[in-house]
Amino acid sequence: MKIVAISGSPRNGNTMFALKSIRDNNPGIDFRFISLNEGNLGMCRGCYLCVRKGEDKCPLNDDRDEILDAIMDADGLILASPVYAHMVSSLMKNFIDRLSYLAHRPCFFDKFAMAMTTYSGYGTEEATKYLQKMLAAFGFSLAPSLELKCTPGTKSDKAEALNTRKALDAFDKLVERISRGERDKPSLKMLIPFGVFKYVSEIGRKEMTADYEYYKNKGDYYYEVKVPFVKKVIARKVLKKITAGITG
Repeated sequence: MKIVAISGSPRNGNTMFALKSIRDNNPGIDFRFISLNEGNLGMCRGCYLCVRKGEDKCPLNDDRDEILDAIMDADGLILASPVYAHMVSSLMKNFIDRLSYLAHRPCFFDKFAMAMTTYSGYGTEEATKYLQKMLAAFGFSLAPSLELKCTPGTKSDKAEALNTRKALDAFDKLVERISRGERDKPSLKMLIPFGVFKYVSEIGRKEMTADYEYYKNKGDYYYEVKVPFVKKVIARKVLKKITAGITG
């Protein structure tokens, strides 16, 4: 089994300590670290070319595709960040910004992921929710998240042992999900965005060429799956209301 852990910490601190604890206690797993602080990942310019015309049109030539290849080659992903000002770190936010086109054209439906945050006081709920939301939007099936409290300036054996145990338990759940291989079933929270993106791609095909090519041959969902009739009906009704004011 291959796992990629991406750390959004600007230092080799609590986040990396937790990830290394998981690796060291699971010697039978091929575990790869990617530290955003050490790589070459330019700041997103907000040009929107990746969304409109395709990710290959991004003007930045850096490590983005290498990181994506590593994720694609793995069975599971841990997306880890410290909590700064009630949100993920700037490194992690930029990484997600650089992949924003995947919210339009998700591709990780056969992959599993876990969101992980380290925090000292408040804000972990917002940061974790954001990571989970974006992972789901990119297509990942999610294992339960992991939140580790790390008091700044102090370290105790008891606190570290507790965090290690929590980290290992959470990782076991990720491994279990990967082993079962059961993808998340399409929910209304995914069916409705799918319908919106498909609709917008059709009416904006001249401008949103990448989205149009992605959606033009798709049916009820991103991939072939049986969507319950009731969900279809509800999704179509909601979609009709959302798109009523959208014109090409």
